[in-house]
Amino acid sequence: MVLLKCAVALSFSALVAPAMACYTVYNPSNQVVYSGEAPPIDMSYQIHEKLPTVFPSGHLIFDMSNNCPSVDVRRAAPQLTNVALVSAAPAPRRKRQMTRAQRERALDSLTK
Repeated sequence: MVLLKCAVALSFSALVAPAMACYTVYNPSNQVVYSGEAPPIDMSYQIHEKLPTVFPSGHLIFDMSNNCPSVDVRRAAPQLTNVALVSAAPAPRRKRQMTRAQRERALDSLTK
């Protein structure tokens, strides 16, 4: 009886345990640009819809591997911007709002 309870408990824990997936994205020259347990894209969409926006010309492979190293080339090499191309124009000034007293004085001056 004890053996049966242990077998049932063990089989139930195997069903409840989450399956670990390893997501790997390769670039066109088959170098790993992303690897991890978290998906690199929103998996509620089809892969061909979202993957090219995050990894252009990349392909995604996922499997049920226990060994999943964490690699993300996007974090290792930040995007650099050319400072000369960035516009240094000042932001437009926002017009100050009139207070209620200022509006009433302006209306009084128009009616006199």
